[in-house]
Amino acid sequence: MILFLDVISSIPEFCVIDDNKVILQEKIIKNETDRLSDNIIQSYIAIDKRLNLTQNLKKISTTIGPGSYTSLRVGSAFVSGLMISRKIPYYPLSIDDILNFISKKYYKKNLGVFITSSNNQQFICYKNNNNVMEYNKIENNKYSIPKHIELILFNKTEITENNQLEQIKFSFFEEFYKNYNNLNFKKNIIIKPIYISNNQLLN
Repeated sequence: MILFLDVISSIPEFCVIDDNKVILQEKIIKNETDRLSDNIIQSYIAIDKRLNLTQNLKKISTTIGPGSYTSLRVGSAFVSGLMISRKIPYYPLSIDDILNFISKKYYKKNLGVFITSSNNQQFICYKNNNNVMEYNKIENNKYSIPKHIELILFNKTEITENNQLEQIKFSFFEEFYKNYNNLNFKKNIIIKPIYISNNQLLN
């Protein structure tokens, strides 16, 4: 079994794949006001009882940001404990991965990603002209889309600043599910979430 944990989206979820089939997709919290830290262990225990997940777990992956600082921290700590204690191979799913996956279909277009995370935190991510990832947290609803971006991927709500910009909704888990067989899972990886504060990447 493969466990995928999405802690970027406003409602975090556990997903389980077995024999190339999705056997579980379950929200960890009921609404955005609930705390992930209060629910993640209980949610996992309930899933473990139903699927005997821990004993059958072969690989783990999580989204690594950007997103809510608290959600990323809680998710990383939880997965680290599980990964280390069971010596399970891990893959950190990044925005760079999402762009690479989807660019196969839209290879002639410059893509950007508009993320809505918990507490309505929002981020714009894209590769600059030097092909380097940039992450920008939106503060006070002030943001601009670089002129070279032709298509925006969004996980919850569309960007309203530019109605003429082509926008397509995506799912972190759906992209993981379609591409996980080509990802390089490794053991003994230190999880390094992407934290953004004042538009600075914090390590």
